[in-house]
Amino acid sequence: MHHGVLFELFLILTAAVIAVPLAHRLRANSIIGFLIGGFCIGPFGFGLINERQEIATVAELGVVFLLFMIGLELSRERLRVIGGRFAVLGLFQIGVSMAVLFAGLAVLGFSVPSAVVIAGALALSSTAIILKQLSDDRQLHTKFGRAALAILLIQDVAVGPFLIMVQAAGDAGTETSPWVSILTGIGAVGILLLIGRYLLPRLFRYIALLKNPELFAIGTLFVVLAASTLTEVAGLSMALGAFIAGVMLAETEFRHQIEADITPFRGVFLSLFFMSVGMSVNADIVFTQFGTIVLWLIALIGTKTALLFVLALMARFEKGSALRVGMSLAAGGEFAFVMLALAAQNGAIAPDLVAVMIPVVALSMALTPTLMTVGQRIEEKLHPKEDDQLGPIEAETDGFQQHVLVIGCGRVGRVLARLLKTRNIPYVVIDSDALQVSRGRAEGLPVYFADGSRPETFRAAHTDEAKIAVVALGNPHATEKAVALLRHYYPHLKIFARAQDITHIGPLSRSGADAAIPEVLETGLRLSDHVLAACDVPQEEIDAEIAKFRRADMLLMNELAPRTQRRKAEAADAKKTDKSGTVPPVS
Repeated sequence: MHHGVLFELFLILTAAVIAVPLAHRLRANSIIGFLIGGFCIGPFGFGLINERQEIATVAELGVVFLLFMIGLELSRERLRVIGGRFAVLGLFQIGVSMAVLFAGLAVLGFSVPSAVVIAGALALSSTAIILKQLSDDRQLHTKFGRAALAILLIQDVAVGPFLIMVQAAGDAGTETSPWVSILTGIGAVGILLLIGRYLLPRLFRYIALLKNPELFAIGTLFVVLAASTLTEVAGLSMALGAFIAGVMLAETEFRHQIEADITPFRGVFLSLFFMSVGMSVNADIVFTQFGTIVLWLIALIGTKTALLFVLALMARFEKGSALRVGMSLAAGGEFAFVMLALAAQNGAIAPDLVAVMIPVVALSMALTPTLMTVGQRIEEKLHPKEDDQLGPIEAETDGFQQHVLVIGCGRVGRVLARLLKTRNIPYVVIDSDALQVSRGRAEGLPVYFADGSRPETFRAAHTDEAKIAVVALGNPHATEKAVALLRHYYPHLKIFARAQDITHIGPLSRSGADAAIPEVLETGLRLSDHVLAACDVPQEEIDAEIAKFRRADMLLMNELAPRTQRRKAEAADAKKTDKSGTVPPVS
């Protein structure tokens, strides 16, 4: 490789190391960081890299691996989560969005190829950003989460046809008929599917028998590049071949190992691709067309929100939920960059138009978390469902005194609930994850669906009469929030919290927890007990070592305890004041 290219790669990686952490600090997605980093070092930024061709060749592999990973996730097991109603909603979302966007672009005077590509690119949403937000908010198993996941999966399935569509749009301006590209694409896909059905499983079983991890990774790379080369020879994009290869391997028993082997390559090459896209952003066009970009952004979000709102209403969603679905999926997605780049390469769309579309998509992606949050708040105002569901909680805890409130019905919460049940200690469990609620209910536990960070939920659970609250959530941020709210509203309450690890004890103590139990420490100590016993260490020595570790942990807890003790004293004084009507003397 030429020394100049090595230096350019060094500059790209340096920019990524700086830009991506900055994006995270601003709570933006990594993709936004890559785009900004690429722009800064590109010809329209500081001009550190003026020739993109050699980098673009390497970056194209990023697209190949991205499409391979998308295909790899489309197993029948994963597609089963799409119910019939949600599948229809996803199909209509893509079809209607494309049709409306295409019609609008045609009215504005865009050529048919350009209108087809732009409509297809903007019809899709960002799987990476939306799924991360749903996971962070513990919404994946709610009705809204399942609907969003189903629509995103349908969009992923549409990737293959969209790639063929981009190729056909490029051929529309040449002597080659677009139908030739479509038929060639269908033929290439058919050949690849036959190979995947009969040859690939045997190939990977043979490689697995050799028990050579390096050969397994090489075999995976071989399949990805071979499929990509086949579609390129057929006159189609390499990305289409990679996507089909992923779909073929998704049904094999080696899917998880393949995913683990390919992820490092995918991450490096994909970062190069998004940096390359950032380099292509023309600052002059962005500044001169800034008003146009803002109008495009408003039109994109407004149009997709309205369309999804109507479609969700037709799918029997309530108004608030339908609006939330529309706002959450209104922005563009990472695949738009792939479509625009491929379309620019084959002449389906002008480079100046791509330079306008890239900032539109990037800005919409940056707004996705905000749109999702606003949509959720609107839904809660229009349909405060939790309030309807608080009645059963209030009835369950009516008359309870000195009971235990358990927030979180994961494995930790369910174990605690079963132990409380055996001792006939009154308790109630709440969780905002519908799947965990179903599991707890199946075990006969009094579990209720409600948001454990809302004062209304605490009041419904008669927390003012409770003796103890246990926060057993898996999300550290959600745990701290729940602890802080409980301490604020109920200063007298004993609060125990599940800590992620020993470093999480401090934040929980500062939030108001009387005790924070690190799950990692307890798991490690129990595991150590078994391992040391298997190593023939006498049990009394094992007990002594484990006790030593526990004492060290208690010392740390004691260092954090004074703040909690002061809060307890203040709460006791407040209680005395309430009873006597006089303020106790200040010592």
